[in-house]
Amino acid sequence: MERDDMKIEKGMVEPEKQNRHMENLVGAANIRGFHMQAPGAHKMTYLETISASWVICDSWAGVAGTVALAISQGGPVTLIYGPIIVLLLVGACTLTLAELASVYPTAGGQYHWTSIMAPKSINRGLSYCCGMVNMFSWIAICTGIAIIPAQCIVGMIVFYNPNYSPQPWHSFLIYQAINGIVLLYNITLLKRSLWIHDVSFFVTIASFLAITITCLAKSSPNYEPSKSVWGTFLNGSGWKSGGVAFLTGLVNPNYMYAGIDGALHLAEECIDAAIVVPRALMSTLTIGFVTSFVFMIAMLYCTSDLDAVVASNTG
Repeated sequence: MERDDMKIEKGMVEPEKQNRHMENLVGAANIRGFHMQAPGAHKMTYLETISASWVICDSWAGVAGTVALAISQGGPVTLIYGPIIVLLLVGACTLTLAELASVYPTAGGQYHWTSIMAPKSINRGLSYCCGMVNMFSWIAICTGIAIIPAQCIVGMIVFYNPNYSPQPWHSFLIYQAINGIVLLYNITLLKRSLWIHDVSFFVTIASFLAITITCLAKSSPNYEPSKSVWGTFLNGSGWKSGGVAFLTGLVNPNYMYAGIDGALHLAEECIDAAIVVPRALMSTLTIGFVTSFVFMIAMLYCTSDLDAVVASNTG
């Protein structure tokens, strides 16, 4: 059986034998009260799964949208070293999720795994609590994602019309309009999600490259000194302790992985979920760090006055 497993992973056996092997896995899983789709039941490919997972995180854009928080709570130190710390911490969690997904590829994810692996006497209660926490976290993530474009739109209005005086309710109305657009998308365009996710993936990567290269080109050769970029610590948070300010500033780099478990919940929508989902998780983790880290370094070399960024009316 172990040799068959190795051959299947390497693609060295006939499709019929692989299908029989997977059917046995499905049967074994069902015996334990776990349902796993057989091969070919769904259509999402590896690229489509990565695209959907990446669109949820969109790491570099998330960091860019919340950069003002980190500037006042650590400054360049938080913006550069924070992503490295978060990569190690979230990376450990993601590796664990990937390992579990390779064994139990279920759309339920965390709450389903809890029901399977927790002691039988408490597995139902723990599973319910885990599911509720997961649900509220997704509500919080959706709220945080929707408010960023609302703030960006208000900021652009202020930039092009300095006489405009933004009010909190302006941002709130735009925020609700964005929620309405998302609702309409889910009602009318959900069947085209795979195509939209693929396009969005390449658009966000292309935008990252375009913005980063353009900023570096426009700032050349008047870059900030490396000592300032890699060693400046700012504390405008109100905390006397620099350590506390740094820790609270990690909200910004941590945001680049908000919703990284999204690929887990696509397990019943993709082909070979036990292989594809773990790879999608690790790909999202890697791409997210590389784009966010490079983007932050480039922006710090191109920005001469960080205090002005925080104080700007454009947000």
